[in-house]
Amino acid sequence: MTMSCKIKKQKKSKSEVSAESSEVTEEKESVPKKKKDKKKFRLVLWLAAVIIVIFAVIIIFAFVSQNQGLRKSQKLSKKIGEQCDKAASYANTELVSSSDFSFINDMLPFDTLAESERTTSVYGVKIPEWTIFCSKNSFDKLESVTYCDFRILNKNINGIKKSEKIDTSGIHTGDTLSEVESVMNMKPYQIVYSENSTSVKYKYYCKDKQSDMINAYYITVILGKDNKVNSPVIEEENDFISEILKADSN
Repeated sequence: MTMSCKIKKQKKSKSEVSAESSEVTEEKESVPKKKKDKKKFRLVLWLAAVIIVIFAVIIIFAFVSQNQGLRKSQKLSKKIGEQCDKAASYANTELVSSSDFSFINDMLPFDTLAESERTTSVYGVKIPEWTIFCSKNSFDKLESVTYCDFRILNKNINGIKKSEKIDTSGIHTGDTLSEVESVMNMKPYQIVYSENSTSVKYKYYCKDKQSDMINAYYITVILGKDNKVNSPVIEEENDFISEILKADSN
């Protein structure tokens, strides 16, 4: 006798069916959710990239603006001995006969000048952030270029604050400007370019720890044609009280 065994399929309980159904639903819902997460991630990356680019542009613009006067003066100095109009064209700047600021016109002798469109305040006097003074000879050829950075004075008429008197013994004949700057650790207040030399002047002040008095100084470093220090450092005390009284009387 042959017996046939029938295997009965077990019916799933309602709870199992419900669990499977919810798993399928979750899988279906996870697909669009992943797509949304990717879109959000891409959007965040795009926004981050835009912010980085904006900050980079701002930094570059600030750097270019900050050093504009110095670059123009350097370009003009390369054309010393040539016609003034050619020098101005090479430096991509306009040289005018006078400044809109009376203080600038009385500052030192010059024939033409260029100045920043942005202003700063020095001891309550509004003046350009920087000015380039140019002198020429009788043949209308550029003879000297003097760059003044008045931003150095906007916090204090005495220049940059230092914790103590600068030891200039670290500056030697034959040093490059970068080696001078490593000792000075500040930007120059004035640079005078001529045919045979470049004079770099720094202005700073510090408090004497013993007397508690404020002392102000000028330090001048002269570079030769090879752009190396060719003479001893010139150090002068700045009689700033006289300068303040002079400013008050004008």
